[in-house]
Amino acid sequence: MQLGVFGPLVAHPPPQHQQPHESDDDAEAEPDLDMQPMPVPAAAPVPALPPPANAAALEVENSRKRQGDRPQQSIVNGSPAKRPRLSNGYEHGADAATTPMELDGPDQGENNHAYPSPLEGEQASTPAPRTDGPEQGTQIDKVEELASETTFIPLGSGLDDAHALSPATRANGDSVPVLLHCQWHPRDPSLLAAAGTDALARIWNISRGAPTDPASEDHVNGVVPDFHTLVEDDVPPKATVTAMAWNWDGSAIAIATDSDSKARLTLWTPEGSHIHHFEVAEPPIIKLRWSPSNGAILAIAPDSGGALITIYLASTANSLTYFLPSHDLNAEPLDAAWITETEFLLCGGELLARLGYSGNEITQVQKFETREGDTLTQVQYDRHCLLAATCGEKGVVDIWDSQGRRRSIQAHDDAVTALAWQPIQPPITENERLIASGGEDGAIFIWNALATDGPAKCSMTMGPAIVALAFTPDGAFIAGATNERVLIWKVGDHSIPRATWSRLPHPGWLSPRMNPESDEEDEHCLAWDSTGHKLAYGVNSRLAVINFR
Repeated sequence: MQLGVFGPLVAHPPPQHQQPHESDDDAEAEPDLDMQPMPVPAAAPVPALPPPANAAALEVENSRKRQGDRPQQSIVNGSPAKRPRLSNGYEHGADAATTPMELDGPDQGENNHAYPSPLEGEQASTPAPRTDGPEQGTQIDKVEELASETTFIPLGSGLDDAHALSPATRANGDSVPVLLHCQWHPRDPSLLAAAGTDALARIWNISRGAPTDPASEDHVNGVVPDFHTLVEDDVPPKATVTAMAWNWDGSAIAIATDSDSKARLTLWTPEGSHIHHFEVAEPPIIKLRWSPSNGAILAIAPDSGGALITIYLASTANSLTYFLPSHDLNAEPLDAAWITETEFLLCGGELLARLGYSGNEITQVQKFETREGDTLTQVQYDRHCLLAATCGEKGVVDIWDSQGRRRSIQAHDDAVTALAWQPIQPPITENERLIASGGEDGAIFIWNALATDGPAKCSMTMGPAIVALAFTPDGAFIAGATNERVLIWKVGDHSIPRATWSRLPHPGWLSPRMNPESDEEDEHCLAWDSTGHKLAYGVNSRLAVINFR
């Protein structure tokens, strides 16, 4: 085994860019001339492919940076496409109490895989950052550990959730909520919303703290922030918040609740005041998306063996529905992304379509040609370059233009678990648009979506499966999370992470699932505040706010 500068590293195999086969000619061909275009300017036609890079030179450079091979750690998480809606595992009393999975602790050895993989190509140009990080203007010679800059937010009713999570208390059927959703206010960096089981739906004010958390000991800055509760009085205490979303300017937050007796979609102000609610005929709502001007809310829910798409008009009590028969959301989860105020993309499995609403109906406007056997799980739309990006369980990231043409990137060796466009600030570069992908193979790549071919702009490896990615709002930094730790890199300077944070042992990290050996997964939350100074990381019954600077 050869050794590199930072110790033995796993050499990530170079991406195998998908070559068209004869059987895929129809998928790669131009769309039908009768296909209606998107109501936005078409993206520029894909230029000719550039000549391949000098393989020998690339091998020399890779050998210099990555001398050594090491077996990859086993992946403990499956694809997020198979995640069912989580429960807290306590609805059926003490007999349903779970056997928690083994505690995920920080890696104490040097197998941290925290450095670039051999797939790195040309360096990404660094945007003009407003988030300078903790070492502005200095030489970075070590990774900053952020464990001492952490605030843990209790999700239960007391100052400390540790007692409620003890084995003796669990055996009695008591519990604290399981975290399913976490989002910062899009403009106010002091407001953090989180929701989950046991009617958990709150907005915390992180800037104002109460007494010190008695469980904080000396390794965290423990506080109990003020909060507003976002559930109505008649919502049962065991209800689950199945979806949550801020609108784009932060003037309202939508909360979808589900219980045995009723389900509804409720709108609240950031101050915790009730706006109004919609009764939900076919619960549960599993996904919410606000339109760009906040005029409508798109909801996805299962219905009679198929899927129901509902548009709720935020200013009225009206709603429109669209039914997808025989679309099993458990087998093929749906995702959606708005492209205009009245049109959106819908994807899942082999489906990628553009739908729109007007008057009293939702109609399909355009259907994109996908390949047989596609397993699309996520779609992200970029309004700057008018491109859509999709990913799925086969490790492929696809970039689509408005005419239905795609560039396929064999990005990962296994399922793609996270996909995110880099936020950009003016001036906008005309020949580069960056998008990040993370996978079950433990790798993170940043791609230029406007390139016709070639390697990733940069790549990093973390070992275990990537469960979440998040750019700072100015696009200067990217955080990657596994079920063990969080690493933060500066975009364009990825030779070494800028900062790291590891989970310390606590019963709140343990899974409350009734069968920890099943294919179900924990829901991980990762989100930056509007300034890029604080990062929220949460899973199960633990929510941490990490101070980056």
